Amino acid sequence: MSCRVRQLGDRTVSWIRRKDYHILTSAQYTYTTDQRFQALHQDRSDDWTLQIKYVQKRDAGVYECQVTWEKGVTSWFVTLNVVVPKATINSAEQEYYIKSGNTITLTCIITDSPDPSFVFWYHNDRMINYDTLRGGIQVKTETGSITTSILYVTDAQHVDSGNYTCSSADAPPTSITVHVLNGDKSAAMQHERQSSGSVSLRWNGNATLIVILAIWLMHSTYDNDMR
Repeated sequence: MSCRVRQLGDRTVSWIRRKDYHILTSAQYTYTTDQRFQALHQDRSDDWTLQIKYVQKRDAGVYECQVTWEKGVTSWFVTLNVVVPKATINSAEQEYYIKSGNTITLTCIITDSPDPSFVFWYHNDRMINYDTLRGGIQVKTETGSITTSILYVTDAQHVDSGNYTCSSADAPPTSITVHVLNGDKSAAMQHERQSSGSVSLRWNGNATLIVILAIWLMHSTYDNDMR
């Protein structure tokens, strides 16, 4: 953040963090234990710059460039907005189901990040961008104001189930759980319903047999009484 002051003379330029009125720098001296802050100034220049290294979200806010004169104070305010990069996989879904033999396709979208130098994909704890042992894995990445990275895993098998993570230099990593099924979800649900139905039929059959036996016993008792 730069502040231009002309005809400064023997006066001093200070940078103040407004949210806690902490004097960060005065002239070229730093008055904070946070070593990320530094005042930059070149001789015969009108520019007084406050530098913040490795900026963080908590650094967002208003900063004041202040010059004290004989008759008062002149200030110039700068608002620092910190944009935090964000990554999502398949529109932030938590679970991904696929039938064995098909291709797993996972799309990672990274926003608010200046051209990340890399995007890595992990299966559980193992990086798989260049996995030649398993084979059939491909990653296509297009960088820009919005970065898109697509992971392809062909001929998915049960061993390919697990946690998949998209990680870049700037954005926090994001993950999704992949389930590779022997059949599709609807088939599995149908099988479950059929299993429940067969149990119900067996129970109904047993119940019918019990009713028949009860009627037979009642009929036998009635005949004996009549005799």
